[in-house]
Amino acid sequence: MQLAINASLDWNVVSCPLNVTLPDGTTRQVPNRQVLVRDDNFDQVGVVGNRYEIVQNSVITGLVDPLVSEGLLEVTNVGYLGTGSKVFIQAQMTEEYQIVGENHRAMLTLMNSHDGTTPLSAGVTDTRVICQNTFAMAMEDMSTRLRHKAGVNEQALKITETIEFVNQRMANYAKAAETLATTPATVSQVDELIRSAYGKKENETVRNRDEIVNLFFSGKGNEGRTMWDAFNAITEFNTHASGKTAETRFGYSNFGTGARVARRAIDRALAFA
Repeated sequence: MQLAINASLDWNVVSCPLNVTLPDGTTRQVPNRQVLVRDDNFDQVGVVGNRYEIVQNSVITGLVDPLVSEGLLEVTNVGYLGTGSKVFIQAQMTEEYQIVGENHRAMLTLMNSHDGTTPLSAGVTDTRVICQNTFAMAMEDMSTRLRHKAGVNEQALKITETIEFVNQRMANYAKAAETLATTPATVSQVDELIRSAYGKKENETVRNRDEIVNLFFSGKGNEGRTMWDAFNAITEFNTHASGKTAETRFGYSNFGTGARVARRAIDRALAFA
């Protein structure tokens, strides 16, 4: 599925009846189903049930706009997947965090779908400023997940603790990072971490194992000594070498397999502590 980054979300979704043409040439409406299309180009973005409640793009942009106006957030990425079946907005906090002696920037990610596949969701991404590698901390375990049923728009408007949500996630992450930074790591343990992160069994090999191990020793800010180095080697590989283009790497790290890899990596790394 194509990923469009920094694409405009200045369009709405409208519902249309779902009709089928029968073999005799007559048209019949499909009951309890509707087609959702963009109002700017009429591209189809989804087919959903009649009870599905649309959450317009303006709702998710409206959740961050007041904080942008206050100077607390800066929108850095806006876009969608496919023709617009899933949309997202990422806003980075203007304040930097100090974690293990390094500068980090937290980024709030809001994702919504127009095809019924995912709820309106909120998560946090951390950017390690030293090398701009990212880790989607909450895409697998989002504390805010609102399904598209009656009342979802009213629920969305009540999400007012955005900064508190980000701060709490970063506090948890900082605590985990400090633990990993004081946990020694051997190459054999790094191998085990890599296999676990990529869902491989003990006797299986990860294709990019050598590149990740090299980053454990020589990646930006790494010294080849701790589980923090090992974890950052995996996230640096995801961010910089997991795809042929910046767009594919962005999607992989934030919304695709890379987000799940990083989640498994930090969980397994903490198990060594």
